[in-house]
Amino acid sequence: MNKRITFLLIAIGVSSQVMAQDEGDALRYSRLTTGGTARTQAIGGAAGSLGGDISATHVNPAGLGFFKTSEVNVSPGFYFRNNSYNYLGEATDADKSGGLLSNAGVVFGLPNRRNPNSRWKNFAFSLDYTRMANFNNKTYIAGVNTTTSYSDRWVETLNNGGSPVSLVEAEDNYPLGASLGYWGFLLNADRDQNGNPTKYYTVVNPTNPGGIDQQDVVKEKGGLDEFSLGFGGNFNEQFYMGISLNFPTIHYERNRTFAEDDLSGNNDNDFSFFEHTENLTTDAVGFNSKLGIIYSPMPSLRLGLAYHTPTWYNMRDASTATFLVNTENLPADGQSEHYVTAGYSERDLTDGFPVEYEYSLRTPARAMASVSYIFGTNEDVKQQHGFVTADVEYVNYGGTKFKYNKGAEGDRQISDRLNNVIENAYQGAVNVRVGGEMKFNVFAVRAGFSYYGNPYNSDYADVDASIKKVSGGVGYRNRGFFADLTYVHTLSTKDLYVPYTLSGMPVSAASADLKGGNIVATVGFKF
Repeated sequence: MNKRITFLLIAIGVSSQVMAQDEGDALRYSRLTTGGTARTQAIGGAAGSLGGDISATHVNPAGLGFFKTSEVNVSPGFYFRNNSYNYLGEATDADKSGGLLSNAGVVFGLPNRRNPNSRWKNFAFSLDYTRMANFNNKTYIAGVNTTTSYSDRWVETLNNGGSPVSLVEAEDNYPLGASLGYWGFLLNADRDQNGNPTKYYTVVNPTNPGGIDQQDVVKEKGGLDEFSLGFGGNFNEQFYMGISLNFPTIHYERNRTFAEDDLSGNNDNDFSFFEHTENLTTDAVGFNSKLGIIYSPMPSLRLGLAYHTPTWYNMRDASTATFLVNTENLPADGQSEHYVTAGYSERDLTDGFPVEYEYSLRTPARAMASVSYIFGTNEDVKQQHGFVTADVEYVNYGGTKFKYNKGAEGDRQISDRLNNVIENAYQGAVNVRVGGEMKFNVFAVRAGFSYYGNPYNSDYADVDASIKKVSGGVGYRNRGFFADLTYVHTLSTKDLYVPYTLSGMPVSAASADLKGGNIVATVGFKF
């Protein structure tokens, strides 16, 4: 726990002003699970060597070489998440659900009719969209804290490691947090005889009898979507090669409200409550390429290799914040009012504009090996019996890199420090996906399992952030029409949620129990 908090402290510390990125963002945008059609998701996402499904565009594009006809399909879905937390001894729940589009695309299969004697038997092109990551989620924790306050982190910012910032800096330089607290008189300063600050402090005192009630609500939405152009070829029914050019986009919105209420019962201790709300919108456009090969030494066996290049993103953040505070008899000196409630926004400090920042992000490359075995290889698919398939994938999450290349030298130094945090916090992980299908004439049943390894290194020994999913589904294929239905269940994952961090002080973390699932249906036609 202590080492995990240390890394978080460093990450938060290097992004405490305008730039809000930390190692959590690095993991969010680099940790992807296999989406795609209902059929692919039913077999655990193991699409690395099987081929014949448009989802291969995003896993191993060599699988497109198996298409000898054309098809179009669409895959709507529904997700739900059930999150449970325990913070300072108080249990809370946060559920989230909604609809999504998992996949949509078209494949054009092109048999080599011009030269039937050629060893190149057919080619295929694909245009496809798939959701690679779903960010829709909700976090809610609540508890009574008798040791620290959320506002203590703003005090640390203004005290600047023992060299307090100037009053002008306190008023203007931290428009999303500490400056709001200062303008709202939640934060104040002791001053020397020249009026310069010697120490900043908060009027919130959680050690008072009763403590303070804390509530933290985080609502997230958006996703990482990938638009792809894929190409695959079939050489002599043994070698299948493919490449895809991919254009991922990110849209992420986070609304967070952290509130504290005085439980002391004292109406004259300079603090009643505050509520700080932050809104972050991140948009990005990126590029990557995926290359693959599948070798079939015999009709029943397929071996696959694939490589995904790093993804390069151009990122843009837009942040806003509001602050509502009741400081009781502050700052009502000389006034008749006893209670003062004031509302402030970062727009009061930025001429009405949100705080914006542009930067670059590179997420790590991936390497994959796959194997599939087909039971019954009759060309009439009604006579085929099924298959088993498996993928093993390696990705180094510590290879994620931020670059503040549009800022000053200080920005580049900050990005170097943050990248060092990421490198020391994360490790390479192995992801395993297995699945199978049994066919009964035009009907099929499928099942799968996927394991996404823990991205944290040994310094995070108390956290196992591995993800395990089980899946199952049914399918129907007849006369050029196909329909599939799948359910994917995410098994319970144990994690920690740290609402804020303080240098040199113990902080409380919420234990988290995260689980959920999604339902996906695919409908398509061959032409």
